[in-house]
Amino acid sequence: MPESAASSAMDTPKKMLNGEEEAKIDAQSKDEKLASPPLPVDPKKLAEAKKQEGNAKFKQRYFRQAIALYTEAIGLYGKEKSFFTNRAAAYIKLNLYAEAAADCEAATEIDNKFAKAYQRGASSYTHLGQYEKAEALLKKGNKANPYDVNIRSEITKLKSVAKRKKELTAAVKEQKFDKAMLLLPALEKFVTRDLDVGILTLRAYLGVKRYQKALKTASEWYQRYPSNIQLLHLRGCALYHTGNSPMALKHFQMVLRSSPDFKESQDMYRKVKKMDRAKARGGEEFKSGKFAEAVQSYTEALACDADNKSFNTAVHSNRAAAYMKMRKYAEAVEDLNFVIEEQPENKKALLRRATCHTELSNHDGAVRDLEMCSKLDRGNREIRQRLRKAMIAQKRAARKDYYKLLGVTQSATSSEIKKAYRKAALKWHPDKNQSGTEEEKAAAEAKFKDIGEAYEVLSDDQKRARYDNGEDLDDMGGHGGMHGMDPHMMFNMFFGGRGGGRGGGFPGGGGGPGGFEFHFG
Repeated sequence: MPESAASSAMDTPKKMLNGEEEAKIDAQSKDEKLASPPLPVDPKKLAEAKKQEGNAKFKQRYFRQAIALYTEAIGLYGKEKSFFTNRAAAYIKLNLYAEAAADCEAATEIDNKFAKAYQRGASSYTHLGQYEKAEALLKKGNKANPYDVNIRSEITKLKSVAKRKKELTAAVKEQKFDKAMLLLPALEKFVTRDLDVGILTLRAYLGVKRYQKALKTASEWYQRYPSNIQLLHLRGCALYHTGNSPMALKHFQMVLRSSPDFKESQDMYRKVKKMDRAKARGGEEFKSGKFAEAVQSYTEALACDADNKSFNTAVHSNRAAAYMKMRKYAEAVEDLNFVIEEQPENKKALLRRATCHTELSNHDGAVRDLEMCSKLDRGNREIRQRLRKAMIAQKRAARKDYYKLLGVTQSATSSEIKKAYRKAALKWHPDKNQSGTEEEKAAAEAKFKDIGEAYEVLSDDQKRARYDNGEDLDDMGGHGGMHGMDPHMMFNMFFGGRGGGRGGGFPGGGGGPGGFEFHFG
């Protein structure tokens, strides 16, 4: 073949390649490149990288994210013991002890001498109250690592916890709740998911009357074990003792729906219903003005359970209100004392007791209660006014009661005061009491003097007004309190006599009634 022809023949396919065929060849070449196998990657290295990411999240306290990364690491390479124990540590931070124990068991399958896994797994079982599993795991660990200090320490701890739990069980059963409280700290630290310990703990708190703590603890345990009727019952008891009877009743009802023969809930349900009925009846009777009946109903409610301070505080307050309506202030004070002992800053109870103290002429008590109210509510003008009045009454009570000495009321007229003085002065004049003993004579002299002092103040409008306002008459520039005024002179002046001295008889002129002279003897 000629070269030119050959050349022509050779050129023909070349020309074809310049078109669509060339594009197809290029595409095929790219596909072949993409389909080429990737470089080999070590799964162990990838898993280690995930572990390091998990460790970083753990340090940042993102425990759930750390668990997810450790799980990825285990999925990539499940033969590394540290992946399991690291995930177990994160589970423990979230109180997921069952998951932690399972991971530790898996780690010991990979390395039967891995002491950390035995110790951490046994601790997790202990938290769950699964002491037999904890003991079995520690025995395996001790056999594989007979000299490991941490495993030996965990064995000692397990024995101590088991012993304390046994002692706690006995203390609660024997109702030695103070002893039970001493055992709790060691157990609460190492046994956080043992249901038996949780129930014993709640009974101990209820036994020592730490009801708020019992309620908080009951709520925590109930979240962990929401189907346990004992926890439900004990939470109802805590609600009952903290004053939430409606919710307590619901709890007891829920228990009885699940277990109709649960006697503790049966008894509590009946008691709460009885108390609530008596209290409600007392409230209705009070509203109807049947105060004596209300007192009786409240008394019945109080007799149901002396230990329920929250309920009884409310009932004592209600009964005090009924007693006050009956003007039985001493009885009301007794009820209010109970309320204030339980609630020292109960302003309503303090104000009520101040009112009772005032009615009973216990002005010191009224002032104390009103001072406390004033501290609790400094901006209350009404309380300040009541306190001022009480302080005036207190000051009056500390002085001689001139009205009482003359036998008149505070609203007595001038005429009534004069008549009262005339009667009292004649009765207590020393000349009329000469036949008594020396003590009786001295008493009559003192009484006569006080009567004259009372008349001097109450017969003077200005002095009387100051006296009524609680002012100290001794500070009135020598114008009060019989300053310089002899009681016999007062007597003579009143009865119109000419002399000021004492004698066997009063030489009256025309000042006596009807112009008569007064002679004692």
